[in-house]
Parts: sequence; structure tokens; C-alpha cells
Amino acid sequence: MSVGQPQGMLLNEFGERLRAAFGEVAYQVGSSLGEKTVGWRDVDVRVMLDDEVWEASWLGEPANPHGSPKWRAFAIVFSDYGRHLTGLPIDFQLQQRSHANLNYSREKGCNRSALIVVDHEETK
Repeated sequence: MSVGQPQGMLLNEFGERLRAAFGEVAYQVGSSLGEKTVGWRDVDVRVMLDDEVWEASWLGEPANPHGSPKWRAFAIVFSDYGRHLTGLPIDFQLQQRSHANLNYSREKGCNRSALIVVDHEETK
């Protein structure tokens, strides 16, 4: 990841906070994953929710969730929290899993990296 340190470690910590909040692993996606250390505008972070959870949460149309006040609130609050925690320009969004997998797959040239903290003591 090209966001540098300690921001990379803090980004993984942010991912852990998102996993605690949503019960799903968060992913870093987009241009900040590339090899370039400059040229990216923000750090895209996504949490994909199962279709049933998405529907039950009233988060709007998966292709254009910006019309949902609830979706916008999550995006604003968690983007701001991520910026505060990491010092990075975070762009947080929730996505419906089936929509995200269909439209943002490796086959379409998209990459994602799980934001997790590995406790090496737990792996022994």
C-alpha cells in the first residue's frame, strides 16, 4: 500500500473499527492501492453488506445510493472518523455485496485489499 507509515497501520486499525461496527471486513480500493506514492486524491474504503442486510437497512438503490439519507450519513460520519484516526483523506462507502462484486471485480481491473490487523500472538 502506498499511503505510507504509520498511516498504513492506522488504516488497518480503521478497518478493525469498521468490522466491529458492521460485522464485515473493510477493503481499501482504488488508486491509493497502486505503486504510486503520489497522484491519488483520496483513500477509498468500502464495506460490502450482504444483499439481505442492505435491503433491511434501507440504504437505497445499490447503483446510486446517494439518494438515501441513511447511506449519506454513514458515508459522511465514517469518512470523517477515518480522516481523524488516520490523517488520510478517507472516502468511506457502504456497498451491496452482489452489486459490488458484479461491477468492481478483478476481471474489470479493480483491486481491493482487506483492512485487518493480524495479531501474530493469536496465530501461534
